[in-house]
Amino acid sequence: MAHIAPFRGLRYNPGLIKDLSLVVAPPYDVISSEGQRTLHARHDQNVIRLILGESLDGDDAEQNRYSRAADYLRRWQAEKVLVRDPVPAVYLYQQTFRLDGAEELTRNAVIALLRLEEFGSRSVLPHERTIPGPKEDRLRLMQSCPANLSPVFGVYPGAPLEMDRLLAAREAKPAIGLLDRDGVGHRVWICQDRLMIESLRRGFERMPILIADGHHRYETALAFRDIMRARDRGDPTLVNLRPYNYIMMALVSADDPGLVILPIHRLLKQIPGSSLRAYLAHVTPRFTVERVAIPQEPEASAAALLERLRGTGAGPHRFGLYAGGGDGYLLSLADERVLEEEPSEAKPAAYRRLDVSIVHEHLIEGPLRRQGQPPPADDAITYTHDPVEALRSVRQGGWAAAFLLNPTRIAQVEQVAMAGLRMPPKSTFFYPKLLTGLVINPIIPDEIVEV
Repeated sequence: MAHIAPFRGLRYNPGLIKDLSLVVAPPYDVISSEGQRTLHARHDQNVIRLILGESLDGDDAEQNRYSRAADYLRRWQAEKVLVRDPVPAVYLYQQTFRLDGAEELTRNAVIALLRLEEFGSRSVLPHERTIPGPKEDRLRLMQSCPANLSPVFGVYPGAPLEMDRLLAAREAKPAIGLLDRDGVGHRVWICQDRLMIESLRRGFERMPILIADGHHRYETALAFRDIMRARDRGDPTLVNLRPYNYIMMALVSADDPGLVILPIHRLLKQIPGSSLRAYLAHVTPRFTVERVAIPQEPEASAAALLERLRGTGAGPHRFGLYAGGGDGYLLSLADERVLEEEPSEAKPAAYRRLDVSIVHEHLIEGPLRRQGQPPPADDAITYTHDPVEALRSVRQGGWAAAFLLNPTRIAQVEQVAMAGLRMPPKSTFFYPKLLTGLVINPIIPDEIVEV
Protein backbone atom coordinates (compact mmCIF):
# COMPACT_ATOMS: atom_id res chain seq x y z
CA MET A 1 0.00 0.00 0.00
CA ALA A 2 2.85 2.39 0.78
CA HIS A 3 5.52 3.09 -1.83
CA ILE A 4 8.91 4.30 -0.59
CA ALA A 5 12.02 5.33 -2.48
CA PRO A 6 15.59 6.47 -1.71
CA PHE A 7 16.71 10.03 -2.41
CA ARG A 8 19.82 12.18 -2.55
CA GLY A 9 19.58 14.11 0.69
CA LEU A 10 20.80 17.67 1.09
CA ARG A 11 22.80 18.00 4.31
CA TYR A 12 24.92 20.53 6.17
CA ASN A 13 28.57 20.30 5.19
CA PRO A 14 30.54 19.10 8.26
CA GLY A 15 33.63 20.75 6.82
CA LEU A 16 31.97 24.17 7.20
CA ILE A 17 29.46 23.56 10.01
CA LYS A 18 31.48 22.10 12.85
CA ASP A 19 28.67 22.05 15.42
CA LEU A 20 25.43 20.87 13.83
CA SER A 21 23.45 21.64 17.00
CA LEU A 22 23.80 25.34 16.13
CA VAL A 23 21.94 25.06 12.84
CA VAL A 24 19.12 22.55 13.47
CA ALA A 25 15.66 23.37 14.81
CA PRO A 26 12.43 21.71 15.97
CA PRO A 27 9.51 21.46 13.52
CA TYR A 28 8.18 24.90 12.61
CA ASP A 29 4.80 24.39 14.31
CA VAL A 30 6.21 23.90 17.82
CA ILE A 31 8.48 26.96 17.70
CA SER A 32 7.29 29.93 19.76
CA SER A 33 7.97 33.55 18.83
CA GLU A 34 10.72 33.62 21.44
CA GLY A 35 12.16 30.37 20.09
CA GLN A 36 12.13 31.78 16.60
CA ARG A 37 14.19 34.78 17.71
CA THR A 38 16.58 32.54 19.65
CA LEU A 39 17.21 30.27 16.67
CA HIS A 40 17.80 33.23 14.36
CA ALA A 41 20.39 34.56 16.79
CA ARG A 42 22.07 31.19 17.31
CA HIS A 43 23.70 30.93 13.87
CA ASP A 44 23.55 32.80 10.56
CA GLN A 45 22.85 29.54 8.74
CA ASN A 46 20.33 28.02 11.12
CA VAL A 47 17.58 26.17 9.26
CA ILE A 48 15.04 28.46 10.94
CA ARG A 49 15.75 30.90 8.09
CA LEU A 50 14.24 28.34 5.73
CA ILE A 51 11.32 26.96 7.72
CA LEU A 52 10.19 29.99 9.74
CA GLY A 53 11.86 33.19 8.62
CA GLU A 54 11.15 36.50 10.33
CA SER A 55 8.80 39.04 8.77
CA LEU A 56 10.44 42.44 8.33
CA ASP A 57 9.18 45.99 7.96
CA GLY A 58 8.83 46.76 4.27
CA ASP A 59 8.00 43.20 3.22
CA ASP A 60 5.79 43.03 0.16
CA ALA A 61 4.62 40.51 -2.44
CA GLU A 62 8.09 40.27 -3.96
CA GLN A 63 10.37 40.53 -0.93
CA ASN A 64 9.28 38.59 2.13
CA ARG A 65 10.24 35.68 4.36
CA TYR A 66 9.38 33.19 1.60
CA SER A 67 11.62 34.86 -0.98
CA ARG A 68 14.39 35.14 1.61
CA ALA A 69 14.10 31.40 2.34
CA ALA A 70 14.56 30.69 -1.37
CA ASP A 71 17.60 32.98 -1.46
CA TYR A 72 19.15 31.28 1.56
CA LEU A 73 18.59 27.82 0.08
CA ARG A 74 20.22 28.80 -3.23
CA ARG A 75 23.11 30.63 -1.58
CA TRP A 76 23.87 27.90 0.95
CA GLN A 77 24.08 25.33 -1.82
CA ALA A 78 26.26 27.60 -3.97
CA GLU A 79 28.56 28.21 -0.99
CA LYS A 80 28.63 24.44 -0.18
CA VAL A 81 27.09 25.03 3.24
CA LEU A 82 24.50 22.48 2.12
CA VAL A 83 25.78 19.62 -0.02
CA ARG A 84 23.87 16.83 -1.70
CA ASP A 85 24.68 13.18 -1.20
CA PRO A 86 26.04 11.66 -4.43
CA VAL A 87 23.71 8.65 -4.73
CA PRO A 88 20.15 7.87 -3.57
CA ALA A 89 19.93 6.52 -0.04
CA VAL A 90 17.64 5.95 2.91
CA TYR A 91 18.65 7.35 6.28
CA LEU A 92 18.53 5.51 9.59
CA TYR A 93 17.57 8.09 12.23
CA GLN A 94 17.98 7.19 15.89
CA GLN A 95 16.89 9.32 18.85
CA THR A 96 17.78 8.64 22.49
CA PHE A 97 16.02 10.37 25.38
CA ARG A 98 14.72 10.11 28.92
CA LEU A 99 11.34 10.90 30.46
CA ASP A 100 11.19 12.22 34.02
CA GLY A 101 14.59 10.76 34.86
CA ALA A 102 13.58 7.22 33.86
CA GLU A 103 15.81 4.85 31.89
CA GLU A 104 17.00 5.89 28.46
CA LEU A 105 14.70 5.15 25.53
CA THR A 106 15.65 4.78 21.87
CA ARG A 107 13.42 5.39 18.87
CA ASN A 108 14.46 4.23 15.40
CA ALA A 109 13.16 5.65 12.13
CA VAL A 110 13.90 5.20 8.46
CA ILE A 111 13.86 8.45 6.50
CA ALA A 112 12.81 7.84 2.89
CA LEU A 113 10.56 9.25 0.22
CA LEU A 114 6.94 8.15 0.41
CA ARG A 115 4.73 8.42 -2.64
CA LEU A 116 1.94 10.93 -2.04
CA GLU A 117 -1.52 9.42 -2.01
CA GLU A 118 -4.93 10.92 -1.37
CA PHE A 119 -6.32 9.99 2.03
CA GLY A 120 -9.22 8.16 0.38
CA SER A 121 -6.77 5.59 -0.98
CA ARG A 122 -6.21 4.30 2.59
CA SER A 123 -2.48 4.06 1.92
CA VAL A 124 -1.80 7.09 4.12
CA LEU A 125 -4.05 7.73 7.10
CA PRO A 126 -4.47 11.07 8.90
CA HIS A 127 -5.58 11.28 12.51
CA GLU A 128 -5.82 15.07 13.05
CA ARG A 129 -7.86 17.83 11.48
CA THR A 130 -6.07 20.60 9.58
CA ILE A 131 -6.90 24.28 9.17
CA PRO A 132 -6.39 26.47 6.09
CA GLY A 133 -3.95 29.05 7.49
CA PRO A 134 -0.92 26.79 8.05
CA LYS A 135 -1.46 25.04 4.71
CA GLU A 136 -1.53 28.37 2.86
CA ASP A 137 1.68 29.37 4.65
CA ARG A 138 3.47 26.09 3.88
CA LEU A 139 2.35 26.15 0.23
CA ARG A 140 3.78 29.65 -0.26
CA LEU A 141 7.03 28.44 1.27
CA MET A 142 7.12 25.28 -0.86
CA GLN A 143 6.48 27.22 -4.06
CA SER A 144 9.32 29.62 -3.21
CA CYS A 145 11.61 26.96 -1.82
CA PRO A 146 10.82 23.63 -3.57
CA ALA A 147 11.95 21.07 -1.01
CA ASN A 148 10.82 18.94 1.89
CA LEU A 149 12.68 20.92 4.52
CA SER A 150 11.73 18.60 7.36
CA PRO A 151 10.38 15.05 7.46
CA VAL A 152 6.76 14.20 8.14
CA PHE A 153 6.50 11.71 11.03
CA GLY A 154 4.84 8.46 9.92
CA VAL A 155 4.00 5.30 11.88
CA TYR A 156 3.55 1.87 10.32
CA PRO A 157 1.88 -1.12 12.02
CA GLY A 158 3.72 -4.09 13.43
CA ALA A 159 7.35 -4.83 14.16
CA PRO A 160 10.24 -2.64 12.93
CA LEU A 161 10.88 -3.47 9.27
CA GLU A 162 14.46 -4.58 8.61
CA MET A 163 15.62 -2.46 11.54
CA ASP A 164 17.87 -5.16 12.99
CA ARG A 165 19.58 -5.64 9.62
CA LEU A 166 19.90 -1.89 9.11
CA LEU A 167 21.43 -1.48 12.56
CA ALA A 168 23.81 -4.37 11.95
CA ALA A 169 24.86 -3.09 8.53
CA ARG A 170 25.45 0.54 9.54
CA GLU A 171 28.90 1.99 9.81
CA ALA A 172 30.29 2.34 13.30
CA LYS A 173 30.35 6.13 13.15
CA PRO A 174 27.15 7.94 12.18
CA ALA A 175 27.18 10.58 9.47
CA ILE A 176 25.41 12.88 11.94
CA GLY A 177 25.59 12.89 15.72
CA LEU A 178 24.49 15.62 18.12
CA LEU A 179 22.82 16.35 21.45
CA ASP A 180 20.10 18.98 21.31
CA ARG A 181 19.19 21.61 23.93
CA ASP A 182 16.59 19.27 25.48
CA GLY A 183 19.13 16.51 26.04
CA VAL A 184 17.84 14.35 23.18
CA GLY A 185 20.51 12.53 21.18
CA HIS A 186 20.21 12.41 17.40
CA ARG A 187 22.22 10.11 15.13
CA VAL A 188 21.87 9.45 11.41
CA TRP A 189 23.45 6.69 9.30
CA ILE A 190 23.26 6.62 5.51
CA CYS A 191 22.22 3.39 3.79
CA GLN A 192 22.97 3.15 0.06
CA ASP A 193 22.71 -0.65 -0.10
CA ARG A 194 20.36 -1.33 -3.01
CA LEU A 195 19.38 -4.80 -1.79
CA MET A 196 18.51 -3.44 1.66
CA ILE A 197 16.52 -0.60 0.14
CA GLU A 198 14.64 -3.02 -2.11
CA SER A 199 13.84 -5.21 0.88
CA LEU A 200 12.48 -2.18 2.75
CA ARG A 201 10.43 -1.19 -0.28
CA ARG A 202 8.80 -4.62 -0.47
CA GLY A 203 8.05 -4.55 3.26
CA PHE A 204 6.29 -1.18 3.13
CA GLU A 205 4.11 -2.22 0.19
CA ARG A 206 2.14 -4.41 2.58
CA MET A 207 0.99 -1.74 4.98
CA PRO A 208 -0.63 1.68 5.42
CA ILE A 209 1.17 4.65 6.98
CA LEU A 210 -0.36 6.70 9.79
CA ILE A 211 0.65 10.36 9.92
CA ALA A 212 1.78 11.09 13.47
CA ASP A 213 3.04 14.67 12.95
CA GLY A 214 2.99 16.82 9.84
CA HIS A 215 -0.60 16.73 8.59
CA HIS A 216 -0.43 20.29 7.26
CA ARG A 217 2.83 19.61 5.43
CA TYR A 218 1.45 16.41 3.91
CA GLU A 219 -1.68 18.11 2.61
CA THR A 220 0.47 20.99 1.35
CA ALA A 221 2.64 18.50 -0.57
CA LEU A 222 -0.51 17.10 -2.19
CA ALA A 223 -1.51 20.59 -3.33
CA PHE A 224 2.02 21.29 -4.59
CA ARG A 225 2.04 17.99 -6.49
CA ASP A 226 -1.21 18.90 -8.25
CA ILE A 227 0.16 22.32 -9.23
CA MET A 228 3.34 20.78 -10.61
CA ARG A 229 1.51 18.03 -12.49
CA ALA A 230 -0.71 20.62 -14.18
CA ARG A 231 2.39 22.45 -15.42
CA ASP A 232 4.31 19.39 -16.54
CA ARG A 233 3.55 18.65 -20.21
CA GLY A 234 6.09 15.87 -20.54
CA ASP A 235 5.74 12.12 -20.98
CA PRO A 236 3.00 10.98 -18.51
CA THR A 237 5.13 8.01 -17.48
CA LEU A 238 7.96 10.34 -16.48
CA VAL A 239 5.58 12.84 -14.87
CA ASN A 240 4.50 10.13 -12.42
CA LEU A 241 8.14 9.62 -11.42
CA ARG A 242 8.95 13.28 -10.78
CA PRO A 243 10.03 14.08 -7.20
CA TYR A 244 7.01 16.29 -6.52
CA ASN A 245 4.97 13.06 -6.35
CA TYR A 246 6.80 12.14 -3.13
CA ILE A 247 7.35 13.50 0.35
CA MET A 248 10.20 12.92 2.80
CA MET A 249 8.96 10.93 5.77
CA ALA A 250 10.52 9.45 8.92
CA LEU A 251 8.88 6.04 9.36
CA VAL A 252 8.65 4.46 12.83
CA SER A 253 7.20 1.12 13.85
CA ALA A 254 4.11 1.23 16.07
CA ASP A 255 5.88 -1.46 18.16
CA ASP A 256 9.04 0.62 18.66
CA PRO A 257 9.63 0.87 22.45
CA GLY A 258 10.68 4.49 21.96
CA LEU A 259 7.41 5.55 20.34
CA VAL A 260 6.13 7.86 23.07
CA ILE A 261 2.93 9.90 23.09
CA LEU A 262 2.62 12.56 25.78
CA PRO A 263 -0.77 13.88 26.86
CA ILE A 264 -1.86 17.41 26.03
CA HIS A 265 -3.55 19.07 28.99
CA ARG A 266 -6.36 21.64 28.86
CA LEU A 267 -6.53 25.09 30.45
CA LEU A 268 -9.81 27.01 30.78
CA LYS A 269 -10.33 30.72 31.39
CA GLN A 270 -13.53 29.94 33.27
CA ILE A 271 -14.68 26.74 34.88
CA PRO A 272 -18.15 25.67 33.66
CA GLY A 273 -20.73 26.84 36.19
CA SER A 274 -20.84 29.54 38.82
CA SER A 275 -18.20 28.03 41.11
CA LEU A 276 -15.93 25.02 41.59
CA ARG A 277 -18.39 23.56 44.09
CA ALA A 278 -21.28 23.92 41.66
CA TYR A 279 -19.22 22.39 38.86
CA LEU A 280 -18.23 19.35 40.91
CA ALA A 281 -21.84 18.85 41.95
CA HIS A 282 -22.89 19.05 38.32
CA VAL A 283 -20.46 16.36 37.09
CA THR A 284 -20.84 14.04 40.09
CA PRO A 285 -23.61 11.88 38.60
CA ARG A 286 -21.26 10.96 35.75
CA PHE A 287 -17.94 11.03 37.60
CA THR A 288 -16.72 10.08 41.03
CA VAL A 289 -14.81 12.96 42.60
CA GLU A 290 -11.84 12.47 44.93
CA ARG A 291 -10.09 15.37 46.62
CA VAL A 292 -6.26 15.23 46.56
CA ALA A 293 -4.13 17.44 48.81
CA ILE A 294 -1.17 18.75 46.83
CA PRO A 295 1.94 20.80 47.69
CA GLN A 296 2.22 24.48 46.86
CA GLU A 297 5.13 24.27 44.41
CA PRO A 298 3.90 23.66 40.83
CA GLU A 299 6.52 20.95 40.18
CA ALA A 300 5.60 18.99 43.30
CA SER A 301 1.85 19.55 42.92
CA ALA A 302 1.89 18.38 39.29
CA ALA A 303 3.88 15.29 40.27
CA ALA A 304 1.47 14.48 43.10
CA LEU A 305 -1.62 14.83 40.94
CA LEU A 306 -0.11 12.85 38.05
CA GLU A 307 0.97 10.08 40.41
CA ARG A 308 -2.62 9.62 41.51
CA LEU A 309 -3.91 10.04 37.96
CA ARG A 310 -1.69 7.26 36.64
CA GLY A 311 -1.48 5.17 39.79
CA THR A 312 -1.99 1.44 39.97
CA GLY A 313 -5.60 0.41 40.31
CA ALA A 314 -6.80 3.47 38.42
CA GLY A 315 -9.67 2.64 36.14
CA PRO A 316 -9.96 3.91 32.57
CA HIS A 317 -10.98 7.49 31.93
CA ARG A 318 -9.58 9.27 34.97
CA PHE A 319 -8.78 12.98 34.85
CA GLY A 320 -7.02 15.47 37.09
CA LEU A 321 -8.57 18.86 37.85
CA TYR A 322 -6.86 21.79 39.48
CA ALA A 323 -8.66 25.09 40.07
CA GLY A 324 -6.36 26.78 42.58
CA GLY A 325 -5.62 26.43 46.27
CA GLY A 326 -4.11 23.42 47.98
CA ASP A 327 -6.40 20.75 46.55
CA GLY A 328 -6.66 18.96 43.28
CA TYR A 329 -9.35 16.52 42.22
CA LEU A 330 -9.50 13.16 40.49
CA LEU A 331 -12.54 12.77 38.27
CA SER A 332 -13.19 9.14 37.30
CA LEU A 333 -15.91 8.13 34.88
CA ALA A 334 -18.50 6.31 36.97
CA ASP A 335 -20.41 4.47 34.26
CA GLU A 336 -19.22 3.96 30.69
CA ARG A 337 -22.80 3.86 29.49
CA VAL A 338 -22.78 7.66 29.48
CA LEU A 339 -20.40 7.43 26.51
CA GLU A 340 -23.38 6.31 24.44
CA GLU A 341 -24.95 9.74 24.95
CA GLU A 342 -23.92 11.31 21.67
CA PRO A 343 -25.51 14.77 21.36
CA SER A 344 -25.24 15.17 17.59
CA GLU A 345 -23.72 12.86 15.00
CA ALA A 346 -23.01 9.33 16.12
CA LYS A 347 -19.36 8.38 16.26
CA PRO A 348 -17.77 4.94 16.67
CA ALA A 349 -16.91 3.68 20.13
CA ALA A 350 -13.18 4.07 19.38
CA TYR A 351 -13.73 7.83 19.11
CA ARG A 352 -16.14 8.20 22.05
CA ARG A 353 -13.80 6.30 24.38
CA LEU A 354 -10.83 8.58 23.82
CA ASP A 355 -9.97 10.54 26.95
CA VAL A 356 -9.67 13.69 24.84
CA SER A 357 -13.23 13.10 23.57
CA ILE A 358 -14.54 12.44 27.08
CA VAL A 359 -12.91 15.49 28.65
CA HIS A 360 -14.46 17.81 26.05
CA GLU A 361 -17.85 16.13 25.73
CA HIS A 362 -18.49 15.33 29.39
CA LEU A 363 -16.29 17.68 31.44
CA ILE A 364 -15.96 20.89 29.40
CA GLU A 365 -18.55 21.33 26.66
CA GLY A 366 -21.22 19.00 28.08
CA PRO A 367 -21.68 20.89 31.36
CA LEU A 368 -21.88 24.17 29.45
CA ARG A 369 -24.38 22.77 26.96
CA ARG A 370 -26.61 21.38 29.73
CA GLN A 371 -26.65 24.87 31.24
CA GLY A 372 -27.67 26.40 27.92
CA GLN A 373 -24.24 27.94 27.26
CA PRO A 374 -22.01 27.72 24.15
CA PRO A 375 -18.67 25.85 24.17
CA PRO A 376 -15.58 27.85 25.18
CA ALA A 377 -14.38 30.40 22.66
CA ASP A 378 -11.00 29.77 21.04
CA ASP A 379 -9.29 32.25 23.36
CA ALA A 380 -10.96 30.72 26.44
CA ILE A 381 -9.16 27.38 26.15
CA THR A 382 -5.53 26.54 25.53
CA TYR A 383 -3.33 23.47 25.55
CA THR A 384 0.04 22.40 26.92
CA HIS A 385 1.91 19.11 27.21
CA ASP A 386 3.70 20.43 30.32
CA PRO A 387 1.68 19.66 33.50
CA VAL A 388 3.84 21.99 35.59
CA GLU A 389 3.10 24.86 33.22
CA ALA A 390 -0.61 23.99 33.43
CA LEU A 391 -0.74 24.20 37.22
CA ARG A 392 1.50 27.27 37.33
CA SER A 393 -0.82 29.05 34.91
CA VAL A 394 -3.73 28.49 37.30
CA ARG A 395 -1.71 29.49 40.36
CA GLN A 396 -0.61 32.72 38.70
CA GLY A 397 -4.21 33.64 38.01
CA GLY A 398 -4.25 33.75 34.22
CA TRP A 399 -6.38 30.61 33.90
CA ALA A 400 -9.19 29.30 36.06
CA ALA A 401 -8.76 25.54 35.78
CA ALA A 402 -6.46 22.89 34.40
CA PHE A 403 -7.55 19.42 33.28
CA LEU A 404 -4.72 16.86 33.29
CA LEU A 405 -5.04 13.82 31.04
CA ASN A 406 -3.39 10.47 30.56
CA PRO A 407 -1.70 9.96 27.17
CA THR A 408 -3.53 8.66 24.13
CA ARG A 409 -2.24 5.22 23.16
CA ILE A 410 -0.92 4.53 19.67
CA ALA A 411 -3.46 1.70 19.30
CA GLN A 412 -6.26 4.23 19.88
CA VAL A 413 -4.80 6.57 17.25
CA GLU A 414 -4.68 3.68 14.77
CA GLN A 415 -8.26 2.64 15.53
CA VAL A 416 -9.63 6.13 14.93
CA ALA A 417 -7.58 6.59 11.75
CA MET A 418 -8.61 3.20 10.36
CA ALA A 419 -12.25 4.16 10.99
CA GLY A 420 -11.71 7.13 8.66
CA LEU A 421 -12.09 9.69 11.47
CA ARG A 422 -9.98 12.57 12.73
CA MET A 423 -9.24 12.89 16.43
CA PRO A 424 -10.26 15.94 18.47
CA PRO A 425 -7.79 18.86 18.40
CA LYS A 426 -4.63 18.47 20.44
CA SER A 427 -5.02 14.74 21.09
CA THR A 428 -1.39 13.64 20.77
CA PHE A 429 2.08 14.99 21.39
CA PHE A 430 4.62 12.59 19.93
CA TYR A 431 7.91 12.95 21.78
CA PRO A 432 10.66 13.70 20.98
CA LYS A 433 10.06 15.80 17.90
CA LEU A 434 12.03 15.11 14.73
CA LEU A 435 14.78 17.65 14.18
CA THR A 436 14.71 19.83 11.09
CA GLY A 437 18.02 20.34 9.32
CA LEU A 438 19.42 16.82 9.52
CA VAL A 439 18.34 15.92 5.97
CA ILE A 440 16.50 17.98 3.34
CA ASN A 441 14.86 16.59 0.22
CA PRO A 442 15.32 19.06 -2.67
CA ILE A 443 12.59 18.83 -5.30
CA ILE A 444 14.23 19.19 -8.71
CA PRO A 445 11.31 19.11 -11.20
CA ASP A 446 13.11 17.40 -14.08
CA GLU A 447 14.68 14.63 -12.00
CA ILE A 448 13.33 11.07 -11.74
CA VAL A 449 12.81 9.22 -8.47
CA GLU A 450 14.48 5.82 -8.34
CA VAL A 451 11.73 3.24 -7.90
